[in-house]
Amino acid sequence: MNILYDHAPEQFLACVPLFIDQVKKITYIDLFLSSLRYASSFALFWRKNLTRNREEDVTQTMYKETKVLQPLHNSLPITNGTNAVPTEVTFGKKSKVNRVCDAFLEVLKTKTATNLQNIITANVCKSPPALEDGLEVVAKLMKEDSQMADKAVEHICFLADVNRLYDNALGLYDLDLALLVAQQSQKDPREYLPFMQNLQEMTELRRRFSIDDYLNRHAKALTHLHALDVFAEVQTYTQKHALYQAALSLYRYNPTQHAALTLLYASYLETKSSFKEAALAYESLHNYEKATSCYLASGPSSWRETLFCALSQTPPLSGPALTDLATSLYDALLESKDYFAAGTIQLDYLSSIHNACRAFCKGYFFSEALHLIAQKQEPTLLEEVIDPGLSDAFASSTELLAECKAQLLAQVPRIRELRAKARADPLAFYEGERGGGDGDLPDDVSVAASSRLSTNRSLFTRYTGKGSQGQSIGTAGTGVSRATSKNRRREERKRARGKKGSVYEEEYLVASVGRLIDRVESVRGEVGRLVTGLVRRAMWERARAVEVALAEVVGMCKACVPEVFGTPEQPAELVADENGYRPIGGDAVLQESIDAAGKRKEPPVIAAFEKLSLLGN
Repeated sequence: MNILYDHAPEQFLACVPLFIDQVKKITYIDLFLSSLRYASSFALFWRKNLTRNREEDVTQTMYKETKVLQPLHNSLPITNGTNAVPTEVTFGKKSKVNRVCDAFLEVLKTKTATNLQNIITANVCKSPPALEDGLEVVAKLMKEDSQMADKAVEHICFLADVNRLYDNALGLYDLDLALLVAQQSQKDPREYLPFMQNLQEMTELRRRFSIDDYLNRHAKALTHLHALDVFAEVQTYTQKHALYQAALSLYRYNPTQHAALTLLYASYLETKSSFKEAALAYESLHNYEKATSCYLASGPSSWRETLFCALSQTPPLSGPALTDLATSLYDALLESKDYFAAGTIQLDYLSSIHNACRAFCKGYFFSEALHLIAQKQEPTLLEEVIDPGLSDAFASSTELLAECKAQLLAQVPRIRELRAKARADPLAFYEGERGGGDGDLPDDVSVAASSRLSTNRSLFTRYTGKGSQGQSIGTAGTGVSRATSKNRRREERKRARGKKGSVYEEEYLVASVGRLIDRVESVRGEVGRLVTGLVRRAMWERARAVEVALAEVVGMCKACVPEVFGTPEQPAELVADENGYRPIGGDAVLQESIDAAGKRKEPPVIAAFEKLSLLGN
């Protein structure tokens, strides 16, 4: 049945009127429509591990080997006196099944008397089923022809789940239609009749609210409460179903109600640990006490907002309470290494110039510290705080740069050595971990492979042990399918560690060098501020030493980038062989590592380094 459409879709859709006239039998048309839907679903079921495409062309999938006559592209469709379905009606961003069903509905809309069953089937067979459209056909017939309505509801209940139809009928707010569907089901009248009678006695808006609440359409039910103008009930319902955003949208132009809902939402956000948003909500309501506590709980990055709300309370926070708050923020900012903010709090709220300068020095903000000393006329702090701060920063920076230099001197030659080994003997290199480091190759690996693809195929046999035991690679791959997940997790842990001598060492070292370069780039600003501070305090030798160390490390980084992150010849991609083998589990992780090592990372960009001219060459 799918082939009737997939063979020539445009031609088929143009000839839908002719198809209906020639098939004639209603049951055969129903069979065609339902077969499209269920055949596509079956195709998805058996191909779920191979494709994500739900709308398959069966001439290219299930029946690919079937010889089908070529469509008559040059012949005009025969319409037999009827109008062909317009192309724009049937072609668009819709599924295959829906395109066909819409094309049939376009033709059948004038043939309700003869093809009512087909109209119902075309709606129900859509993906997802258009149950409400089918029920609306039944509802229209209930007003025009009760006998045809009975036949229609019987057919739609045969095609679809009656419980879903009952819910959809209720969702149309048509009690007569819902009752007609319920009578076709196995429901006990004692279950639905009292409910239906209760709905019948309600006003229109209250009935719609009750139906939407029953169907768990809570956001829609809330709109009916809004229309009923029962704000107390709106608040209760909003809290019960967490409909705060919908409620705020409904009352955005009613300031009093909007403020009440905002307060409820702020309390809800606080219980969900969304302290930043809760604080914003409280602050918008001028509830500064609650806003202060929420901003404080959201973290030290909100220190400005916290102090603003604390000083905006009635009465404003002052005395020991304000000191305690500022101290807690200062400690949190030091822990998060936001030294500039910590120094600002010490200066503005704790009135400690000494501690403010110490915080600025920890963050390498020596210019700010020197300016503060001059502004407050505290020259004694130059030797008490600034000079020790410069010494500590100098020691930390030189130690860091020395570690970076040592890492580059160790890792770059090792990367060079590993790549030389891989080029000289790829098979021995990728099998070295299992060989125990003595250079012996395992017996189950063929040494005849010379190309990169052959090498990759051979190295995967170390996970299966069946490469040359009279069993194909494809069979070996499937023989360990139960251990795939475990093998993959184990290999991913090995890859993350990058153990020396393992097949993952080169990839790990390249990533490590990349992280080092990023670190060096990130500290260049700090070291630059340190050099300026040292010169301002006439510590020439230290300034020259740390600048030379930074220049040396930056030069080494720039020199190693082409070698470490260059793009060599791309390795051959491992694809399924004639036996259908694809790497899985640990094999797949290893293949990813090989590809990553071959393609390399995007080379990092290193800015030019400019020395301070006062320090000389």
